[in-house]
Amino acid sequence: MCRGEATKAAFIDSCEPESASVRSPVYTYQPPFEEAGAMSEGTDRRALLRIGGAALGAAAATASWGAAPAAAVSVSAADPADVVTPQQFGALADGKHDDTDAVQQAIDAQGTRLNRIVVFPPGTYRITRTIVIPDLPGEPFNRIQLRGYSTMTNRASIIQVEHDGVGIDVRCSLAAVHGLAFVAPAKTANNVALRFAGEANTDDTDAAILECTFVSFKLAVDHVGRGIYFAHNLVALCTTGISLAWPGGGTEGGADHLPPYGLRKWLITGNHFHSPFQAIVTQGAENADFRGMIIQGNLLDIGRRLLIGSVSNSTITGNVVEKADNGPIIEITSGGHDLTIGDNVLGGFEPPQNNGPCAVQFSSGVTAHNVTISGNSFNWLNHSPIRFENDASRVTIANNSFDNWNLGARNDAAAIRVNGAARTFSIIGNVISADPAGRPPILTTGGLHDSHVIGNGSEQVPLVAGPVGDDSFVQATPGRFNRIEVAGPMGAAARVVSTWTGAVTAGEDRYGSFVVEGSNANPGVKGGLRVVPVNGSGSAATELLCSTTSTNELVSMISNANGLVPPADNVRDLGSADRRMRAVYAHRVVLSEHAPDALPDAADHAGGLVLVHDPKTGKRGLALSDGGSWRGVVLGAPV
Repeated sequence: MCRGEATKAAFIDSCEPESASVRSPVYTYQPPFEEAGAMSEGTDRRALLRIGGAALGAAAATASWGAAPAAAVSVSAADPADVVTPQQFGALADGKHDDTDAVQQAIDAQGTRLNRIVVFPPGTYRITRTIVIPDLPGEPFNRIQLRGYSTMTNRASIIQVEHDGVGIDVRCSLAAVHGLAFVAPAKTANNVALRFAGEANTDDTDAAILECTFVSFKLAVDHVGRGIYFAHNLVALCTTGISLAWPGGGTEGGADHLPPYGLRKWLITGNHFHSPFQAIVTQGAENADFRGMIIQGNLLDIGRRLLIGSVSNSTITGNVVEKADNGPIIEITSGGHDLTIGDNVLGGFEPPQNNGPCAVQFSSGVTAHNVTISGNSFNWLNHSPIRFENDASRVTIANNSFDNWNLGARNDAAAIRVNGAARTFSIIGNVISADPAGRPPILTTGGLHDSHVIGNGSEQVPLVAGPVGDDSFVQATPGRFNRIEVAGPMGAAARVVSTWTGAVTAGEDRYGSFVVEGSNANPGVKGGLRVVPVNGSGSAATELLCSTTSTNELVSMISNANGLVPPADNVRDLGSADRRMRAVYAHRVVLSEHAPDALPDAADHAGGLVLVHDPKTGKRGLALSDGGSWRGVVLGAPV
């Protein structure tokens, strides 16, 4: 009969065989975890036992097995003489005995060894003060490895930190921690599981943290300096998962070690963050732009915020944030250039659990540029999925899905909101659900300039709120058609231009009018065609734009409801200031036929020439208006 009683007091599984005669020794130690009601992260330790398979439940259960002999430890590719265990220095790993001195002595004993590997056999190592791993004099690239039996086994290696401070303080470069579970009895004001901050080579820390577990810390990993490999870890019930900072006391080396280039080499991938307030924060050297960062394939389960801080020259891809509150999921406070944010699922829960704000926000101090945001799913958000709090330029937003956003129905929200000028934006192929506030899905306060919005599916029209410059192409306003340029058009028309900005006004170049212009000196169309409204109902006039000079600049004529006339600005070659044409060359002119009793008012057609059908003679002839009446024109003999 197996009793799997997982309580907050014990945080273990105790499994006993049915026969007492074959029962293995079982420790009864129960670590003093928080009392009921003390867990503010929205979960409890019983629920925590179920996340990641048996990751934490099995890890804590190892206290019942006691410490394995050092001789049983197998470390591949390592000289056994270079491997030590805390048990060799008196550690009991029973969760009751204070193993602080034994762990420290095991680490100190590795100072002169070649591989410097400290192995923690399964058990619970209780420490009551900070364990320090120092730099070695004259050896700034000190390599040391702390290895446990992984947290995904039934016999895990647990470091139980029982003081309000740092658990293990790593002060050397290139250290690695693999397969250890760091557990605190309760989150305190200053408890930190691991801290990496180099002493001799302060900027080049390059820590590797793999397959570890962190439970109930104010901060799981505090990293000062560049370079971290943080992969396949579980961070649960911590306020912050990883803090990345820059040394405050200066660095060694040349330009490669100085900001902004010195801040680089961050790989954070495949981790599970359970109920942290924020998974990753950067701080210090904010204007130097943390760069060279890959944040990929992480899961925030009942999480809140994936990244807060400075970031540039980086990619954030393939992450899933299942819930978000207390601020934007990704908030970029400085840097904000040369970024790719793609293939993420960012959002909240369905109501009433939802409290998600923005998904991606560039804060007010950031002028974002060279940014690609593509292939993301934004859902269940109370505000704007993508938000720029300042001007932004050279931004591509493509193939994203926006679903159930602005659930707070805020009037200043939009699927894509730019609190400033949006320049050289490419917004292509997005699918955007309707805004509960009924506003357009794209909002700029400083206008859209030199940009295009093409192929987006939206339940809301028009697509864009705020000024749209004549140099921008927006498909659908409902239907803004501004410019298409064709490369190598065989000398024919090369550009279609429209400048609609609002209401229909007779005579203005607005509301769907367009111009086809030649753009080169090759044979073909010289000029083009323009259609403009002639009245408020949208009746159109066609303007024929032709050139008579090598510069291809002069307009020759306008054909509209008033006839064939030159435009007002054409005073050379074909026209004059009084809008009279000098010459018309035509292959054939066909006049409209009128009955004598149905001629138009002569006063309105001074100089007009029409074809009349005389019912008295049964013949056709010409009539000319002198401004007062129509007069017959005598025709000569047949040709």
